[in-house]
Amino acid sequence: MSIPQLLHSMCAELSDADLNAIRKARGFSTKETASRTSFASFYVTAIGVVENMAALTTEEAITLRLLHETGEVDITFFERLYPIGDKYGTYTQKYKPIFDNVKKNLVRRGLVVMAEVKMRGDTVQLEHWRFALPAEFTPHLPSLTAVQNDDPGMENENTIRRKLLELVGGSPAIPNDPLPIHIQHGSLYLKDYPFSLATFSIWQTDAWQRALNAFKPGIPASLAPVEATLKLLAAKTWTAPKTIEPALQIYSFGGKTPPAEKILKQGWELGLLSRLEIDSVPHYRLAPAHLPARLNSPYPACLNWADTTSNPGTVKVDLRLIPLHDLDLLNILTHLAVENGAFLASPSLVKLGRAIPAQRNTPLSHWLAENIPAFGKAIKTVDDKWGKTLLHENLLVARVHDLSLRVQLERELKENIVILSDDYIAFPQESRSNVEKVLKKTGFVVKTVKPSPASVQKPGQPA
Repeated sequence: MSIPQLLHSMCAELSDADLNAIRKARGFSTKETASRTSFASFYVTAIGVVENMAALTTEEAITLRLLHETGEVDITFFERLYPIGDKYGTYTQKYKPIFDNVKKNLVRRGLVVMAEVKMRGDTVQLEHWRFALPAEFTPHLPSLTAVQNDDPGMENENTIRRKLLELVGGSPAIPNDPLPIHIQHGSLYLKDYPFSLATFSIWQTDAWQRALNAFKPGIPASLAPVEATLKLLAAKTWTAPKTIEPALQIYSFGGKTPPAEKILKQGWELGLLSRLEIDSVPHYRLAPAHLPARLNSPYPACLNWADTTSNPGTVKVDLRLIPLHDLDLLNILTHLAVENGAFLASPSLVKLGRAIPAQRNTPLSHWLAENIPAFGKAIKTVDDKWGKTLLHENLLVARVHDLSLRVQLERELKENIVILSDDYIAFPQESRSNVEKVLKKTGFVVKTVKPSPASVQKPGQPA
């Protein structure tokens, strides 16, 4: 049942006592609640919402935020807010006190909608109730206490750099790393995943979870502590560990939740969070994303991470200094290798031919073309031949927004995938079943878009 359906069902079936309680709590007039049908429209207005939200306890406000992110839930969801008294009783004995609290503190305040749904089988009445937070109320949810401060704070790239230095013989960045970094056929990989900003972010998150030894509880709507932290922190405001502690207990209910200070410090050490001391207390926020350089920002004449070698067609890369977005682009455009403990990049006509024009025209590409003649020659060769190559007619194109899904597709298809851009991939038609298998396994669905007749290329028409 959708949230609007829950709302209309509740308004139609509310007892007069419950209706009067909601009217009083929200400040509705008798006229606004005279008709059950019109009441559903007035219910989702802002009347009385801010005042009632402000009266919530910290735990109640956090639970409503999670309820919004989760959608429709049953009564067991609220166990994280109102603990079970009799753990060994029947379903009704365990959850009736919770139901009473939810109805009194949330439903009768006019903040949470609830309705009874039909169910088959041998169930008790309490199992039939469903609860939800109207989307119109989410802008009024109280935010976690955070500090506004323009200081960029301190980032930590030590673990990131140790990870990259494994390529040239450095010691492991983390113990028992399931995603070792290595070079295969001139390209950089994290185990079986092609290296990219997306896959490296996945490695950071996985390493964070392993360091804490705390994974997702097997309870609906409960997140692993790392997932919860990434949802709760902001990118521009600073949060103290004591502020996020109660939120973690609710978001990760049912699992092993380490102290917030430990979670946040580990996230900072892995480069996912920034840190700032405010009044001698460490505060944290999401670290800036590793975004590609803008096209209108040319590179300086000298790059601190790039150096020439005795081979005029090769660049020596300092893994201690290269920005991740530049390493990502090198992996797309160049042939990578390690020789005598040095990380080297050289031109690759194959990779340049697979890259899209925007990738071949980045500031880094221009710098390579201007400073390394072999790169300039290779890029010119590809540019001259661009558009003169015919693609296989049985090629399928897919739009993939989810980064983790894209990584899984890259792993499944291996050499049978071409990355067209941040959102698009291409693969042979015979690989469609493999793609659909991954989508089904991960809970995604296929949406097919057929071209309009005007967009279909006619025989003999230039490509």
